[in-house]
Amino acid sequence: MQTELCFISRMEPVLGNEFSIFRTDAFLKSKNYPLIAALICLALTLFLPQQAEANLNLIQDGTFTSITYSGTATLSGTLFGQFGSDSTPGLASKSTLTVANWDTSGYNFVYAPGTADSGTNTGGRLNNTYPNEAPGQYNTAAGYGDTYMYGPLNGGTTTMPGGVGTVAAIPGGGNFVAMDGVYEAGPVTQTIKTLTAGQTYVLWFYWAGAQQQSFTGPTTEWLTVNMGGTFTSVGGTSGYFTGGQTLTTGTDSVDSTSFSGWKQQAFLFTATSGTETLSFLAGGTPSGQPPFTLFGDVELEIVPDFSNWMVYAGFVAVCILFEIQRRGRRQSGIAPDAISQTSGSY
Repeated sequence: MQTELCFISRMEPVLGNEFSIFRTDAFLKSKNYPLIAALICLALTLFLPQQAEANLNLIQDGTFTSITYSGTATLSGTLFGQFGSDSTPGLASKSTLTVANWDTSGYNFVYAPGTADSGTNTGGRLNNTYPNEAPGQYNTAAGYGDTYMYGPLNGGTTTMPGGVGTVAAIPGGGNFVAMDGVYEAGPVTQTIKTLTAGQTYVLWFYWAGAQQQSFTGPTTEWLTVNMGGTFTSVGGTSGYFTGGQTLTTGTDSVDSTSFSGWKQQAFLFTATSGTETLSFLAGGTPSGQPPFTLFGDVELEIVPDFSNWMVYAGFVAVCILFEIQRRGRRQSGIAPDAISQTSGSY
């Protein structure tokens, strides 16, 4: 209701003080209770359903926390590591993790807070304080994953997201995905089945640039997002989308063994059908220092259509006409009650 009252208050400089009924103080203190009730009910009827629908996140598990492990090596505690397709087992080579509602065929990883820099490429986890990484395409002699990002725990020069004792956890909370942009590059996808053709949606997410531990040299990273298209791999190192709508973030330049910090991104998409695939694809340079693009906290919401507020505006216009009429009667020296009494004498 605060929004509606602000709307009425902002009308005062335009209409002038003579329209006292539309001044917030006079409006609330007036005895036009049916008018006040009608305006409030109409505003709530128009605004609240749209607002509730607009705030509904259409992404399933946008924080990547619903993880399932299918390997044989014993794991305890937090699950993290290379993940594959939730709908097509074995699609990502030798991955033993899946994330509910998400698919991928690329060299991509999911990290929980405090795990991204908790090990090294040569030895796996730093010590028994940290959980082992789930087995994947590349593993230690003990059979556990050994792919980590640079951070303060393993020799990185800046704070790694979710690092122990740091403030660089992903702002929205939850886990995040790390995608190699030049090696076995493949998108992370989710099929959205609750869209409306012609409706515009806003996609929110956080992203960042990082570097795989044990490699050095400056890197660049970016993230491409597609809605409704199909992906074609090129030589296992890159690929392109056909169809749909494709948008790309800016490019991060990351120092050697460093991390760029999180940035929030918003993209607008217009659905062309009720079911479409949302895809995230990492890009970066150079291939020898593998650049990794990180992202997480994904939300897809309807952009509200406020076109029916014209009905509200028309209703307010009618109220203004009634007020003008009332003022005209008062200025002519004839009170409304007098008119009523005169009419009744005929």
